[in-house]
Amino acid sequence: MNAIGKLSLSVSFGDTANARTEHITFDVVEMPYPYRAILGRGTINKFEAIVHQLYLCMKIPAPAGVITVRGDQQLARDIERGYTPGQKNVHNLRTESKSHTFKEQQKDKEKATFEEDCEVKKIPLDEHLPDKMVTINATLEPEEEKELLEFLRKNQDVFAWSASDLRGVSRDIIEHRLDINPNIKPKKQKLRKMADEKVAAVKAEVQRLLDANVIREVKYPTWLANTVPVKKKNDKWRMCIDFTDLNKACSKDDFLLPRIDRVVDDAANSQLMSLLDCFSGYHQIWMRK
Repeated sequence: MNAIGKLSLSVSFGDTANARTEHITFDVVEMPYPYRAILGRGTINKFEAIVHQLYLCMKIPAPAGVITVRGDQQLARDIERGYTPGQKNVHNLRTESKSHTFKEQQKDKEKATFEEDCEVKKIPLDEHLPDKMVTINATLEPEEEKELLEFLRKNQDVFAWSASDLRGVSRDIIEHRLDINPNIKPKKQKLRKMADEKVAAVKAEVQRLLDANVIREVKYPTWLANTVPVKKKNDKWRMCIDFTDLNKACSKDDFLLPRIDRVVDDAANSQLMSLLDCFSGYHQIWMRK
């Protein structure tokens, strides 16, 4: 569709305490459309904005802090379905104070989780096992929710509710092996001392993996690496292994994982998006004997 003219306007985001204004030139077209204006890549670049389309969120740097523009999820869905409610306030503005430290701003970002940005609800996959539940979006259409639950219940055998459910992938399908350079001498790291709290967390994790038959005890190892407990956001401990020496001894992979921007672009036209947590899924691939 050809433009019938151009219009230059001053576009502002923020409030009186902290605002960002830029001069934007719009192409004017005559067409029925639920939105009054569309901000393109040029406008976003001019405001130096960062846009997260899934959360309908845009962040813009401003003189007194970061301006956050959030879209209305329900209103956006209503507009896409061709129905526009009598609401005019589509976006909410929030200005972050410049006095906030970097760590405080990072904590604020971490709080913007999926549960906070979208309404969710828990649904049991099996009515006879009410403790085994999945979390889905609460704003799904009835048909979408029904189709999603049917799919999940049909494939509920792939869910691991505990470490004991990790049965392992057949060796006929895949195995993992370490491509170690034979010219490098095996290295045993010196034992590191840990606090009692970390020792207890490591023992609990080792016992959990032993009970699940994921790991086994090995005597006289040629390689030895220390455990490194790392505290997670929920104050629980994650047990990691210091494989730096082993990684140096292994040849580099010439075919790395796909670029994340390409993965996101490939999912752009999908009707559904799943934030799937593959709980300890890598434990199910056996090491080569």
